[in-house]
Amino acid sequence: MRVIGYCNNLVDSFQEQNDFALSVDNFSDQFNHQISSVIQDEVIPIGSSPNFKSLLDLVEKDSAGYLIIIPDARHIGADLESVARNVISVEKANSSFYCLNNDYPDVLQNALVHINAPGVSVSKSNNIKDGMQNRAMSGKSLGKPPFGYLTNESGEFTITEPEAVVVRQIFEMYVNQDMGLRKIVQFLNDSNIRTRRGKSWNIVTVRDILKNSSYIGTYQRFGLRLTRNHDPIINPELFRAAQDKVRERRKYKGFPTLEPYLLSGLCQCGYCGNTMMGVTRKQNWRRQGGERIKNTYRYYQCQSKGNQGTCGYHTWTTDKLEARVLKMLTTMANNGKLEESVSGQRGEAKFRLAAENRFAKVVSAEKRFVEFMKKTARGESVVGRLELYLKALDNAREQAFISCQPKEISTLIDTWNEQPFTRRQAFLSEYVSFITVKDRSVKISL
Repeated sequence: MRVIGYCNNLVDSFQEQNDFALSVDNFSDQFNHQISSVIQDEVIPIGSSPNFKSLLDLVEKDSAGYLIIIPDARHIGADLESVARNVISVEKANSSFYCLNNDYPDVLQNALVHINAPGVSVSKSNNIKDGMQNRAMSGKSLGKPPFGYLTNESGEFTITEPEAVVVRQIFEMYVNQDMGLRKIVQFLNDSNIRTRRGKSWNIVTVRDILKNSSYIGTYQRFGLRLTRNHDPIINPELFRAAQDKVRERRKYKGFPTLEPYLLSGLCQCGYCGNTMMGVTRKQNWRRQGGERIKNTYRYYQCQSKGNQGTCGYHTWTTDKLEARVLKMLTTMANNGKLEESVSGQRGEAKFRLAAENRFAKVVSAEKRFVEFMKKTARGESVVGRLELYLKALDNAREQAFISCQPKEISTLIDTWNEQPFTRRQAFLSEYVSFITVKDRSVKISL
């Protein structure tokens, strides 16, 4: 196989450069490879390096592919995200990286060993964080307060005792009664205790309460961390004990939807009140003539059916439900209800909450990418699938600052199918609170 040696200015001395070139020679001789070239790059970050672009141009022009030898993963990226992007670009050109490290020759495994920098692009994350941070002023609440608190007219957290009792009970059952998440959920639902929105409890809701530092009086938003910001509901010792148990116990991991759903997070079942999630099903069958047919079906389904077994089989195909929602939004745009829903103080609160939710999606997408890169490095998945997580991260970042002003509503609705997915979803997150879905009816709440 043809070999290209590649290093950046981490190899900066003349002796080190010679040593690297010699190592490439020895490796090629050992495995009967043919050396095509040795490229020594002088610029970091690699993603913006002219020489690295030349390397990509070289491998993309020849479908036969190359084996690219590097000292370690730091030579193709300063963080896990840039390493993953460069690995994906090279593999699309039928080429691959190999690290001159006997213990970790696989480039993704090598990256996890050698790169201590944050998993995602620091500059992109900081740009988004800086743009949002001014919304978190003086430790005052943004959007909806956590269960157990309300916000007063000054935007400060105040304890609402009926909910606080439930929060204390959850921590008590988890830490001192050694009840798992599923048993706590079952107890709350059997006791007819409901969430603030009147819904049944689920594992994710309970787990989020157990991990929320707001309950010890700490306020966290967009990089700000203010201790003793408000009255605590839980004492610090009980909270720390809960965190220890969360780490010890098996984590219930959800698998993210890689192909996004436009109405994700907005639809709730009109029968049980739980969230409707996007589901993809693939089916294949053989016709009488022997021809094999494959098809993919996408739809929204009440998650209580699968997660809790407490509801029926209520589904809508994505095309049908999204078309119905668009028709209803068109009517609301024409009669002025959409514009009215974002007027005054209530409208300002909706915009702030939507912005906060979009930022939270960026943080979540970053974490999912890093976790899946670790999974890929362990050999439990493939690089091609890792690219889907990077695309989800890019979409979340793109949406971070998208906002639709009232004067733009009509144009957006009229050109709905021409708009990019990110803009349509950002619009929905700002203007629609939730969508109630039944088998034969749909209701939009603004």
